[in-house]
Amino acid sequence: MGDLVIEARGLHKKFKGHAALAGLNLEVPAGSIYGFLGRNGAGKTTTIKLLMGFLKLDGGEARVLGMPAGDLSAGVEIRRRVGLVTEERTCIPT
Repeated sequence: MGDLVIEARGLHKKFKGHAALAGLNLEVPAGSIYGFLGRNGAGKTTTIKLLMGFLKLDGGEARVLGMPAGDLSAGVEIRRRVGLVTEERTCIPT
């Protein structure tokens, strides 16, 4: 993975048969700042929830800080090391 803090390849996620993500690729180098911009329904929140381990991937793979985002125990460690404020504005269990 090298100097990447986020690496995602071919992310897929469907809700009730509707594709929220269809093959997303994303690389975020260490020391950089990225923002997600897009219309409602573009997959921004879904992507963040997948990367943080709140949702299970339907396809593809993702790593955050070198840890697999789809792994339950890695998801807990990712959430311990990454700050996140969700749209729900509630405390996030670790």
